[in-house]
Amino acid sequence: NPLTAAAIAAEAGVDDVLAEATPEKKLARIRHEQNDGRLVAMCGDGANDAPALAQADVGMAMNDGTQAAREAANMVDLDSDPTKLLDVVQIGKELPLTR
Repeated sequence: NPLTAAAIAAEAGVDDVLAEATPEKKLARIRHEQNDGRLVAMCGDGANDAPALAQADVGMAMNDGTQAAREAANMVDLDSDPTKLLDVVQIGKELPLTR
């Protein structure tokens, strides 16, 4: 939902958001942002989200989503609440990043 995505992004201080895109557009956008040196977080629940979840620097799958999404993501939100991405972003800002 574009309105939900925009609200979460605004609260998290995120520069840009993409919602209701095809799997190919999600993956292309993530790669584009990463090529520009940005860190990308992705939240998804379907098998079609799996490639983008795997590509993102932070991939969060919903527990009530597909097995493919849960396996591709870095973490699974057991409550299936996409607003928890706000907490993930905040915690991430407080931790040193190692690659």
